Amino acid sequence: MKKRNILIFGLFLVLAAGAIFAQVTRPEDLKFPPLQFEPPQPAQYRLVMSNGLRGYIQEDRALPIVNLTAIINTGSIYVPKDKAGLDSMLSECLIKGGTKTRTGSAIEERLDFLGGTINFSVGERTSTLSLSILSKDLDEGLDIFFDLLMNPEFREDSLKLARGKIIEQMRGANDNPSLVLNREFEKILYGDCPLTYQATKATVESITQADLKAFHKKYFFPKNIILAGAGDFNRNQLKSKIDKYASKWANAALVFPEISKKFPEPEPGIYFIQKKINQGYISIGHLGLEDTNPDYFAVQVMNFILGGGSFTSRITSKVRSDEGLAYNCGSRFVYRWGFPGTFAGYVQTKSSTVGYAISLILKEFERIRQEPVSDAEMETAVNYFLESFADFFQSPLRTMINFATLELQGKPMNYYSTYRDKVKAVTKEKVMEVAKKYINPEKMVIVIVGDFEPCNQGSEKFPGPLDRLGKIHRVKLLDPLTGQLVE
Repeated sequence: MKKRNILIFGLFLVLAAGAIFAQVTRPEDLKFPPLQFEPPQPAQYRLVMSNGLRGYIQEDRALPIVNLTAIINTGSIYVPKDKAGLDSMLSECLIKGGTKTRTGSAIEERLDFLGGTINFSVGERTSTLSLSILSKDLDEGLDIFFDLLMNPEFREDSLKLARGKIIEQMRGANDNPSLVLNREFEKILYGDCPLTYQATKATVESITQADLKAFHKKYFFPKNIILAGAGDFNRNQLKSKIDKYASKWANAALVFPEISKKFPEPEPGIYFIQKKINQGYISIGHLGLEDTNPDYFAVQVMNFILGGGSFTSRITSKVRSDEGLAYNCGSRFVYRWGFPGTFAGYVQTKSSTVGYAISLILKEFERIRQEPVSDAEMETAVNYFLESFADFFQSPLRTMINFATLELQGKPMNYYSTYRDKVKAVTKEKVMEVAKKYINPEKMVIVIVGDFEPCNQGSEKFPGPLDRLGKIHRVKLLDPLTGQLVE
């Protein structure tokens, strides 16, 4: 009887499959209902705790782990020029320097024993302290987490190690052509300002425990921090636990230093950085726009077609696939919170084809400004942003961090609810409009790191000299230790 039932069930499956696939002769004819995804709403996760400490908190019982990140509204742009490097020292020493009651090594050893981790880093506008701990050890993890946020000690032994590490890293600052290119490209576009300050041996050695404590006291307080958390906890109970710490943590009066948005207008042309290598590393561009610009979504779609869409983009197709000149090429709009970012076409190619590769990218800049993009290009670009939309919410913690970042940056909290509609609203006409508006050939600087003579000689398809592409400016690098010109 049992065998008979199995045979009947098997026959049923065969007939069912036949009924489904009998109607389809090719895989592309298969039809599936459209996927429906609605983003979560920030308001349902937002909490305000003692002393105005804000947070976006989501319960997630999938694993017995709690992840908690504090996003502090401060970063490297608030470090004075004569203390350049303080952000790196802070990154190195906040944990390793311990607290008033714990040494750094004791903190690290205890978390290792518990199977947890804690990390701290300082970025351009935000700093983050991140804890991951088993839910059974949450109370102890929170105690360490808030002790570091509230009471870092920056012991001298940690400062000594950090100074040595940072200064040693400086020695190689001019060795990596890609890093040199990015640094010098930004210096040309932004000039000498907090966005481009570089530490020297002298500035790093001048940083004291008192400097770090003063910076911490100025920026680390409840109303200047937003938490993002997800994991195996009861949300209300977690709020009560956090309130215990926040209630003892005083706020401070803070006026952020004003940073000018007036940047130099560099003379267009070639800015050449001599390095005895057999390739040229190249960025071609100018200042871009802020991500709060109303044209942000149209620019994203335009740039995907131009050079941001990997193998489907025009620059990659032309420079890499058609001409075989480079593995790494494309275009990008880099965005920075509160400041215009940069726009650049980029390529890395052998010395003899530097000029030719640049000429091809410049032609693509002009083409997207003058010719309508195709329906197929628009469909590919728009679908990319629509289909990758769910990546913003790939994990509960990532979702909470995104919501916290929206609030910290002052963006509308319906940003994700309106995201797809704004992408869908981009038209071919709008793509050409923003290309003409935000790609400006008359403002282009071409920054090259390479060996001048072979680059200047060119190739059969684009013989030199390079000044066919614009006036040549020879850029001399600074000694990373002294900040003085390298002879």
